[in-house]
Amino acid sequence: RATAIDAVRILEFQITSPHVAQFLVSTRPDVSPSDIVRSIKGRWQYILRSQHPSVFRRNYFIGSVGAANSETLNDYVARQVARHAMVDDRVTAKLELLQFQDRTVNLGEEQIGSHGKFVHGLQVVVENACGWHEIRDEVLAGSREMIVRASASKGWRLARIGLLSNHIHILLGCSMSDSPASVALSLLNNLAYAQGMRPAFRFSYYVGTFGPYDRNAIRPVIRDR
Repeated sequence: RATAIDAVRILEFQITSPHVAQFLVSTRPDVSPSDIVRSIKGRWQYILRSQHPSVFRRNYFIGSVGAANSETLNDYVARQVARHAMVDDRVTAKLELLQFQDRTVNLGEEQIGSHGKFVHGLQVVVENACGWHEIRDEVLAGSREMIVRASASKGWRLARIGLLSNHIHILLGCSMSDSPASVALSLLNNLAYAQGMRPAFRFSYYVGTFGPYDRNAIRPVIRDR
C-alpha cells in the first residue's frame, strides 16, 4: 500500500538472506528505475524508522524484465524487413541497407550507476500516421540518422533500429533516471523534427522493458525460494 502511492506495485517479494530482499514490481511508463528504488527503500525505511533509523545500505541492483529477453528481441527486430517484405523487391533491398546494429552494445549487461548496478533495456515502436508507407530515400535515411544522433546526445546505448516503411523498432539501453515514457516521447519529437515538424507519426507509441531474462525465467525462481 505504501509504494502504490508512487505507482509502484509489488507483485512478489522474498528475503533471500538475512541481509538481502528481492522485489518483482510493475509500474507506469512515466516512472524511472531510480524512482522505483527510491519508493521501495524510502517507504520501507519510513515504516521501520522507530526500530531502525538507518536500515538500508546505499547500494542496490535493479533490472528490467519483459515477456521476451534481450537476445530474443534482438533476433525479432533483426527479422523485421523479412517479416514485412514489400511487393517491390527494390524497396525491400533498400530497407535492408538502412537497418542499424551496433554489435558492441549488449543490452543484457549490467551497468554501474552512482549507488548500484542496473539493467534498463527498452523496446520502442512508433508508427507512421494513418499507416502511411514511406519509401523516399532521404526521409528514411533522415529518420535513421536522427535516432542515432538523438541516442548519442542522450547517452543511450543504441543496439538496433528496425526501420520499415510504416513503423520503426528501436532497442536501446538507458540510465537509471530515464523513464520509458520520456525516452519514447523524446524519440518521437526528434523524428518529427527530422521531418520538418510534420505530424508524420501517430501520437502514440509502444514501449516495453526487457533484460537478459524474461518473466517466465524470473518468477519460478522467486516462487521456489
